Parts: sequence; C-alpha cells; structure tokens
Amino acid sequence: MESTENDLGQWLNSPELQALREAWAAAERKQNAEDDAWWDSLTMEGRAQAFRQITKLIHKADIQDKGSYRYAMYDIFNLDYSDGLSHYIDIHNFIYRGLEQNAPSYSEKTENGDDKDAPIDDTSGQ
Repeated sequence: MESTENDLGQWLNSPELQALREAWAAAERKQNAEDDAWWDSLTMEGRAQAFRQITKLIHKADIQDKGSYRYAMYDIFNLDYSDGLSHYIDIHNFIYRGLEQNAPSYSEKTENGDDKDAPIDDTSGQ
C-alpha cells in the first residue's frame, strides 16, 4: 500500500501535473478577463436582459425541475461541460441545500399553478 501512496504522491507533486495546474489557472484567468470585458461592454439593458435570462434558466433547472447540475448545463443552458462549471456547481449546491431545508415553502403551488410567495430572509439592511 505504501508504494501506491508514494507513486500517487510523486505524481501529484510531479512537474507535469504542476504545469497542468498552472496552464489551467492561466486559462481560467484569461476566460475571466474575457467574460469581464464582455460584461463591461454591455449596455444597462443588455446586462438586465442577460441577468433575467440566466436567473430564469437557473430557476427552471434548479428550483422548478430540481435537476442536477449536468441537467442544467446540458439540457437547460445547452452548454459544454466546462463552461462556467466551477461557479455554477457552487450555486447549484447552495440552491439544492436550501430547497432541501425549505421543501414545503418552495413546493407549494396556488390553484392556477403560480408559485406562492416564499419567505424572503432579507437581513442585508440589518
């Protein structure tokens, strides 16, 4: 067993894996800079439209359909696996945990199918 652990440790600390980590981090920094530049180039209406669409899709995938992050990425957003995945997984997991804790609040529907108002915990002004 110790030999396997040593082999794994050597691989994890290898120059090749370190180079891969650095290349990945550089690609993420480049993508983030491009995304920020795109966002900054939008008009206020463009930002509002992008925000509305993204929140609508997240709401559908995570709250209405209670889908997995893969379902959201592939079926709702129609994206490739890596597009924004690290940030979205965090959002998805927080939403999922909140839905699990507050299941009755979010699953209730009115007779016409509209969502009932869920309680809002607005502590930002306190």
